[in-house]
Amino acid sequence: MSIAERVLVSPVMSGSDATDATSVVWPYTEKGIITRAYIMPHAGVSADNTNNITITATQNGQNIFSKQTNVAGGALTGDTSSEQTILAALDGDELELEKGEAVTFAVAKSGTGPAYELHVVLVYRLAN
Repeated sequence: MSIAERVLVSPVMSGSDATDATSVVWPYTEKGIITRAYIMPHAGVSADNTNNITITATQNGQNIFSKQTNVAGGALTGDTSSEQTILAALDGDELELEKGEAVTFAVAKSGTGPAYELHVVLVYRLAN
C-alpha cells in the first residue's frame, strides 16, 4: 500500500505595523489527514512581548496550530521553515481534512505588530 501525501499552501501573507491578514484555502483532492504544519517566513520576525504577531490555521473553528512571536513563542527566522505542533487531535496527533472544507490561515497583530511576509504549509496524507 502506498501513502500519497499532498500539501496545502496559503498564499503569501504580508503586512506592515498595523495589518492583519486572512486567507482561506480549499483542498481540491480527497479527504486527508493533516500530519505536519510549517510556517515559511520570507523575512525574519523578532520575538517581542508587546509588538508581535500570532499565526493560526483553523478548520471548522478548530485550531490546527497557533504560533505567537512573543518571547515565550520565539522569533521566526527568514527563509527558514518552522515546523508547528498540531493542536487539534481528532485521531492521535492528526486532524482530518474533508474534501472541500475550508482551512483559514490568519495573521493577527498585537501592539503595533512587526512587519511580516510568510506563508503556511500543511502536509496531509490521503485517507483510505
